[in-house]
Amino acid sequence: MGSSYMFKLTTLLYALLVLMTASLAHARTYDDVIASKYIEFAVYRDFAPYSFMQEGEPAGIDVELGKSIARELGLEARWLWLTADESVDDDLRNAIWKGSVIDRKKADVMLRVPYDREYSYAQDGYGLPRNDMVVMLAPYHKESWQLVRDLNKTGEVRNLAIFQYQAIGVELDSLPDFFLVGTYQGRLRENVHHYSTVFGALKDLNAGKLSAVAGMRSQLEWGLPNRPGNFDIDDDGLESLGRKTWDIGIAIKENYRQLGYAVNDVITAMIENGDMEKIFSQYRVSYHLPSTYELDAE
Repeated sequence: MGSSYMFKLTTLLYALLVLMTASLAHARTYDDVIASKYIEFAVYRDFAPYSFMQEGEPAGIDVELGKSIARELGLEARWLWLTADESVDDDLRNAIWKGSVIDRKKADVMLRVPYDREYSYAQDGYGLPRNDMVVMLAPYHKESWQLVRDLNKTGEVRNLAIFQYQAIGVELDSLPDFFLVGTYQGRLRENVHHYSTVFGALKDLNAGKLSAVAGMRSQLEWGLPNRPGNFDIDDDGLESLGRKTWDIGIAIKENYRQLGYAVNDVITAMIENGDMEKIFSQYRVSYHLPSTYELDAE
């Protein structure tokens, strides 16, 4: 068997491997998804209460939402577990339009995506659209930054000045982290305690080591299932934070809008019939209508 034959065989096998990989990684149209009998959702790994593993099974608000969408479309729900990258732009690239650098695998729909017109149409440093490869739609919840206080320590003080003297916990490199260490000309810096997750801070709050914790409302509520009466959650003191609230929705690849519209219809129905709120209640999280629905109600 000559070297020329072996070279051709190797080349052919390589080409077949490339084609197979491209086929597996290829984003799918609505018809492809329906024909396959399943739909794959990109969800964030270890991101309670939205998406996480519990007793070996996927769990969380976004997981329940994905299951509901799949059920309404007559499909099986599958999961692409996503590790958060440096930015949402990177996450959209990895999950939806390009795939991971390892296997180029992509999901059909990404959940927990900021739904914001300014962000959707943002431009890069060259004046080109930053997110022209994806479409963001179907807002299903409004998230917010909040503070949980131990009123036995903070009393009736509703501003941040008290944290010049008392300890407050934050997740490292979160927006509240940057805000708190810089506000009041940096006078809170020494009392801002950093944690790898907000849940570590909540553990110390429960133990009496902190006076307050700043974080996403949903995570504060989830992390304090048996919150005592002296623990109060609100946004007092965060008035100067760049953005206190934001809507979250889904993302799909730009040229597969039919799939996005089908998912959007399911999400809209779930919001209107109360099923969305039931999912949030299941995880002890208060549900807040996205801003678009609040505007419609006015």
